[in-house]
Parts: sequence; C-alpha cells; structure tokens
Amino acid sequence: MGAQKLKLEEENLVRRYQDLLEIARLVSWCTNRDYLIKTCLDHLSQRLGKRARCVLMEGEELKLSCWTGKYNCPIEQVPICKESIVWEVVNEGTPVNLTDPRQTNGYLHTLAEQIKVKAIIPLRYVDPLTQEEKRVGALIVDSGKRGVPISEGDFEYLKVVGELIGAAAGKAELVEQLMESYRRKEAMVTEAVHVLRNATVAIGGFARRIAQLAKNTDLAQAARSVLEEAQALEVYLARFEKYTKI
Repeated sequence: MGAQKLKLEEENLVRRYQDLLEIARLVSWCTNRDYLIKTCLDHLSQRLGKRARCVLMEGEELKLSCWTGKYNCPIEQVPICKESIVWEVVNEGTPVNLTDPRQTNGYLHTLAEQIKVKAIIPLRYVDPLTQEEKRVGALIVDSGKRGVPISEGDFEYLKVVGELIGAAAGKAELVEQLMESYRRKEAMVTEAVHVLRNATVAIGGFARRIAQLAKNTDLAQAARSVLEEAQALEVYLARFEKYTKI
C-alpha cells in the first residue's frame, strides 16, 4: 500500500513538473496576457480539481478578470472589496494559504458566496528598466462549497505558477509599451515628413517662379539652384518615408 501511494505521489510530481514546463514555454512566446492566464487557470483546475480565478489591477482597482469552475453568483469584472484579505495580500506581496475559516475574521468578502478557505498568490513582476516591483493582481484557488484546504504541496506549486503568470503579465505590458512607443514615433515621423514635404514644395514653387521672372540674371541662376535642392529633398523625403514604412 505504501509503495503504491509513493508511486502516485511521484507521478503527481512529474505531472506538475510537466505543467510548469508547459506554462514556462507559453510564457516564453505568448504576449497575450488574457490567453495565457486563462490557459494557466485551466491547467490548475484540471490538475488540482479546484476552482481558480484571477484578479488584475485596473488603475487603482482590482477586478475579477478570468476564472474556471462554477460560481453561484455574478463574478465577471466584479471589483474586489478594499477591506478584502485579497487586497492585503496584493499590497504586501506575500502568498497566503487560508486553511481555517477563522483566518478571514475581520475581513469583508467580495462575492456573495463567501469563500473562506483558499490560497491567494500575489502576481508581481520586476520592471527591467527601473528595477521596480509592480503589482499585477492575484491568483485565487479554492474548493468551493467543499471547503477542502489547499495542501502544502499544492500551495508551493501555486506559488511557482503565480511567479510565471506575473512574469508573463509583465512581459505583455512591456511589449505593449514598446508597441505604443513605436506607434508614437511612427506618427511623429509621418507628421515630420508631411511638414517638410509641404515646405519643400512651397520653396520649390517659389524658386521656380523667381527663375521664370528673373530670366537670365544671377538671381535666376540662384533660384534654379534652390529649385534643384528642393527637388533633391523631395526625392530624399520619398525614400525616407518608404524606408520608415518598411
């Protein structure tokens, strides 16, 4: 009997290791935060047989954004109560495993279905530029009405998954910042090319008019030189615009 139990524990450890590897691979290439979180929650629900949900920072609020499992009350985009223990965990950044209902005494519950036995894992990442630790939200796992506590082994597993989700959320945010920076620079370049082209056309037209009026004078020669420079600048601007679009 002991050997069979040991074998089951080893198989469970292998499956969890495979889960973590799969999530880590997903983190390495996926920049869609919501897809990644949903995939992670599905893994957790299947592996642990428990409900899992994720709350994410939106400005100064925490909102329920993704979940697996059945709930007996509305849950989508519900803001987390400021007096909830979830907020305390997110602010302090320390994972907690609530195995006794009395541990939530003194706190308010966000959902009408008060869930007292659960694990709460804060989601964070370190900004590589500022080295500042940033809050993302929290991962929450519970057994619903059964109220079966999260085991120590499962709690350690959840902490690793939480670190991976936090890293993925951080990467997705940095990618979005990079894309936004690119869009702003592209808009600036487009505007600069437009302004320069208008100025060049105006200068070229003015130089052409002067050359026609001045005829064979030195002023006409100078005007033609300005016109040639303006035309050369127009060609350069066209090449530059094409290059930036590529």
